[in-house]
Amino acid sequence: MTEVVKEPLIDGVSIEIEIERVLVRRTTAYQEVMVADTPAYGRVLFLDGLVQSASSDEALYHENLIHPALVIHGRPRRVLVGGTGEGASLREILRHPTIEQVLSVDLDGEVVDLCRRYLPEWSAGALDDPRVELRVQDFRQTLKSVASDSFDVVVGDLSDPVTEGPSAALWGRDYFTDVARVLADDGLFVLQAGEFDPCDLQMARAVRSTLLGVFAHVHFLHAAVPSFNCIWGFAIAAMRPLDLCPADLEARIAALPRQQLRVYTPISHRAALEIPPYLAAMLERPGEVIVGAAAATGLAGLE
Repeated sequence: MTEVVKEPLIDGVSIEIEIERVLVRRTTAYQEVMVADTPAYGRVLFLDGLVQSASSDEALYHENLIHPALVIHGRPRRVLVGGTGEGASLREILRHPTIEQVLSVDLDGEVVDLCRRYLPEWSAGALDDPRVELRVQDFRQTLKSVASDSFDVVVGDLSDPVTEGPSAALWGRDYFTDVARVLADDGLFVLQAGEFDPCDLQMARAVRSTLLGVFAHVHFLHAAVPSFNCIWGFAIAAMRPLDLCPADLEARIAALPRQQLRVYTPISHRAALEIPPYLAAMLERPGEVIVGAAAATGLAGLE
């Protein structure tokens, strides 16, 4: 009998993903991990039954998470990553020629090890790059331990703030305040901000309202990720105004190894920032502020 993973999307909607072969299935101290081959999306990483990355389209997620933010910054040297996972975000960060140091942190070292074994193409050697320091640690502890003004960019590549999830506490105002402290004056924070649910953008609005309680400037990007079965949101936050499409945008992107990029171009950069007007209007409506404790609403501690 064919195995099927049933994944909920939004209220009243779920999908079924057929599994051809399970490479590994394990329950760690924090979550259930499965790497499996699927006919629809190729090899897929599942955490707690939810798609995290698929070989068919992971570049749509990781390149949009990393490159617009680092290009907007202009000269990132020191980057802090919350959520090492499969190492694909590190792969993209290291494509920027100015990078000198990356500190990458994950609470679940077993997931990182399994990804290194079963998904080596995702990291493409980034986990072993001498510029990268890997830590198995609660990201909140990392933020508390590093000095102020230590990083040009902080990347939040964490799982959604679902009830009882391992990242539920890493979405609230206190967490965002800790992120702001470790950023340089001209630094920026980029994070995955969940699905752009066209009904009400509940998560995106909550993330935006919470970020605006800490950061002076918050902008959203979006990209379609087929294996997520939705449009996905990303947020960029900073204390200083950001030039989202600088005059030398093409030159900044030309400094990247373009032959290695599958998605990111000057056109895709501008398109990711061009939120459809009806969604932009919806996004600007105040959302519930995330305070950081798991709650029955499905988002982490809304108030």
